[in-house]
Amino acid sequence: MEGGSARLLALPPSVVADRSADAVADACDYFDPDGVWVLATERAPRAHATVRSVTDEGTPVVHTPLGRGAAVRYDRLPDDEGSVEVGSVHDPALLPDVGERRRDGDLGERGSAEPETDRTTFVACPVEVAVDETRLSATLPAADELAALAANVPGDVVVLSALLPADYDHAWSLDAPDGGEVTVRLHGLGATEGYGSRDVACLTLSPSGAVGTERVGTDRFGLRALEGVGPRTAERLRDAGIRSRAALRRTPLRELADVRGVGRETAERAHEHAEVLATGEPLRLTTAPLPGGPASRPPLCLDIETDGLSPTIIWQVGVYDPATDEHRAFTERERPDEPGRVIERFLTWLLGSHPDRDLLTWNGHRFDYRHLTSFVERYCPSYAAAWGEYRTHDLYDWAVRRDNALLPGRTNKLDHVARRLEHTGSDTGLDGAATAAAYERFVRTGEPLDWARHEAYCEDDCRALWHVYGALRDADRRDGSAADARNVDSEQAGLGDF
Repeated sequence: MEGGSARLLALPPSVVADRSADAVADACDYFDPDGVWVLATERAPRAHATVRSVTDEGTPVVHTPLGRGAAVRYDRLPDDEGSVEVGSVHDPALLPDVGERRRDGDLGERGSAEPETDRTTFVACPVEVAVDETRLSATLPAADELAALAANVPGDVVVLSALLPADYDHAWSLDAPDGGEVTVRLHGLGATEGYGSRDVACLTLSPSGAVGTERVGTDRFGLRALEGVGPRTAERLRDAGIRSRAALRRTPLRELADVRGVGRETAERAHEHAEVLATGEPLRLTTAPLPGGPASRPPLCLDIETDGLSPTIIWQVGVYDPATDEHRAFTERERPDEPGRVIERFLTWLLGSHPDRDLLTWNGHRFDYRHLTSFVERYCPSYAAAWGEYRTHDLYDWAVRRDNALLPGRTNKLDHVARRLEHTGSDTGLDGAATAAAYERFVRTGEPLDWARHEAYCEDDCRALWHVYGALRDADRRDGSAADARNVDSEQAGLGDF
């Protein structure tokens, strides 16, 4: 992984049991992890064996309850220089031992007498948080063990817990064994319960301590990943001997359509989607032109950051200009109690520098444009008319809601689609929820953010949007013709043409 980061896939035994081996293999292939952790506090040998059977020989598959005695497991992910080190124990009582061994440089065969203090130590351990709903308070039953770990570990420590959801991320201040305070960051490793399906989590661990989380529903692997294939259809396909997407791709359409309960339309869509997921290339389903063209210059790619889904402030507006390959960030760092300041700075720049450019977002009709319009009308009413005249476009709406394209991500989230299209970001370890929580904490406590990191995250989204736009611009159409915009006057030209 770029920058020494490592991808760690978390698979609960219940998820492995509920899915076919093909689906488990598909999940491992999709995430391409450097290590797989089987999450259970009790022994689950069958789940471990299933995962082990579908992963590469060099990829560690860790299920600590299967370990012998009180041994601490040590893994370097990936197994080369500049990688991430993860210690694993099945009992919080062993955490002080991990700290002492890390301090003394004898944790694992690659231990050093002088451990690097600028690298974060990651420890996987089933630590729980006890919540008192009556008093609205939370405590750590293993606080003493965690404090002993942190007191001995050189540098920062992040504890990854299978007993917490993957979106849990909190730094705890604890009493050190010899007085004073130590800080332990606790991050969830477990799968999260969604509406109707569970999510599988894959964490990207950076030596700096950044942790990125990608969650994908368990129904997005194997045959269930295909458009139009629900549980019953998947079962009927398996009964007909079609047990994987690879087998479905090999099956002639006529034979596929003849499977009971499938039909021609479902067969065609499933076949097309299987091809898209296999190749990693989107497919244009219609001749509809991409949003934002034709125009003399490409649209500006826009993304906003807020303090939540029902925001009290838009604290960052990011804009990427493909014509100049430049990104501009408008961020409220000083006065979060004045939400209009960042909006006014953004609109003053936009109206003054780019009065005739189109704007492009991902799912902007449901979020970015809706909230921007509300904030403009409330805090900058003098700009409302001019803002209302801007030509705004939503690439997600065009591709997904209007059914103009099939995308190669297992979900249609921008980062999932862009990663499948080989877009590489700056490895910030952030997502929308993390940035919102960080800013809310800044407003509440005054704790400053790593502003450069949060601006880089927003820039990644803007650049990812343009990357996906380019892939759709150049994608093949359903009829087999190429949709290369360089030869089509009705669509937006590429960056290389400016």
